[in-house]
Amino acid sequence: MSERAPLFVELCAGLASMSLVLQHGAHCKPPVSRMGNKHGYALAILRVMGLRPGQRAEQYLWCEPDAGCRALLHAYTDPALMREAAEIIRGWKDEDPRALWERLRAEGPIRDFGAREVARWSLTGWWSFRRGEPDSGFNVGVTEATAWTDRHGNVGTRPPSTPDKLADMMPRPAGLPATIAPDAREITPPTLPPGCVAYCDPPYRGTTGYGNDLPRTEVVELARRWADAGAAVYVSEAEPIPELVEEGWHTVEITSTRVGQKRTFSKQKREWLTMNRPPAWVPPVQESLF
Repeated sequence: MSERAPLFVELCAGLASMSLVLQHGAHCKPPVSRMGNKHGYALAILRVMGLRPGQRAEQYLWCEPDAGCRALLHAYTDPALMREAAEIIRGWKDEDPRALWERLRAEGPIRDFGAREVARWSLTGWWSFRRGEPDSGFNVGVTEATAWTDRHGNVGTRPPSTPDKLADMMPRPAGLPATIAPDAREITPPTLPPGCVAYCDPPYRGTTGYGNDLPRTEVVELARRWADAGAAVYVSEAEPIPELVEEGWHTVEITSTRVGQKRTFSKQKREWLTMNRPPAWVPPVQESLF
């Protein structure tokens, strides 16, 4: 596929890692990470779709129930808003990290999608035990220099994660033409032109949820709905989705393709795509020598 996709949909968008790579290239990722972030698999997933990093889409649709994530998604569409949020974060650089995190988190749920709330959610999420999830608690380890050993065995210190560092990353993903919705289940797509793609990365069955669960039955219903509308549909899971496989959908395992840090402590070790089109690419299978 050489032309831009008319529409690229992320039905469980999170922080829209797939869209960022499609729009801005392989090295573009959300300024704040989050559990289940697909940046490490984005190159492989796009290749299976027949797309490439930086190819872009004419329009994006992101469906995400978490209000904090939606605040940052809105900032992706507005470079001026993203720059303003970055400057607000820089203004906090001289405050004590823990006191600042506790003060910002105590302000409660996201109130709106303005620059101040984007900045507040981004920083509290960045300084959390599970990044992107302020409710998981303050992680003092990211604000203190800690000992580390690189892959060559050299011991050094890792610099603390300061507000300035986050502020520098904020503007990079901005400028995407996107529509943002809180609930994918409430959208009935029209008949779509060729080349539209819908990607779903739901909470995996049997793993820790995101606070906004989407049962397998609803994932299957969403996949069918977008397929019936004419989209090429791809669903990530830790296993093939049997309800769709029984209907003739295709599956590809992409576990070995992850780029970056491996999921050492995650219960979920495998990655599969279930799709309504034949894959444009299948990862090679490495044969064992023993």
